[in-house]
Order: sequence, then structure tokens, then C-alpha cells
Amino acid sequence: MKASAEKSGPGIGRCLINLVTAYAVTVVLVMLFALLLCYTDIGEEWVSRGARIITLFSVALAGALCAGSGRRSGWLIGGVSGALYMLVLYALGYIIFGELELSLASALRVLYGLLAGVVGGIIGINMKK
Repeated sequence: MKASAEKSGPGIGRCLINLVTAYAVTVVLVMLFALLLCYTDIGEEWVSRGARIITLFSVALAGALCAGSGRRSGWLIGGVSGALYMLVLYALGYIIFGELELSLASALRVLYGLLAGVVGGIIGINMKK
């Protein structure tokens, strides 16, 4: 019974490792983006756009990695990992900066993260087939 339960969904530990992996990818991509901004003529208007693109890519990656270790419900696993990624990101921002932005824009960012996680979960569950 335990073996079938393990195969039907990823373990919490495995998903946490995948979230840490997604955060590591985020850090690397942000550093590369910073170098790109520093050594090219890309304008400052791209800073927030680039940060959003990198975050959504990393959230989708977390969803794909976490859902890829399960057998079904990739959209659900991806959505949960996407929402968790965004909530941890906000918690880290609060710890580091001492401010917590609770607005419609921040709620939409969490929703976008959840949706990116769902897309990543769907991709991750179907990559195994």
C-alpha cells in the first residue's frame, strides 16, 4: 500500500528540494540578467519585466520538477508548488526588507505564480510519457 501511495504523488521532501532548486535557478538567472543590464544598453524599464519573467520561469520550473516526480494531478501539484514558491518569496522579502506589501498587485503576482506552477505541472507530468 505504501509503495503505491509513493508512486501516485511526490513526497513533500522531494518537492522542497525542487523548490530549492528553482530558487537556485532564480538566483543564477537574476545574476545573469544583472550582468546583461550592466554591460548592455538595455533600459531600466526592463528591470521589473525581467524580474517577472525570471520569477514565472522559475515557478513553472518548480511546478514541472515537483509534478514530474508524481504520476497524476500534475496541474494540482504544480499549482501548489507555484503558490508555495510565491508565498515563500513574499516571506523572504518580509524577513529581509521588513515590509509586507498586501495589495491587489501582490495578490495578482501570487495568482500568476499559481498559474505558472499549474502550467509547469502539466508540462512536468507529461514530460515523463
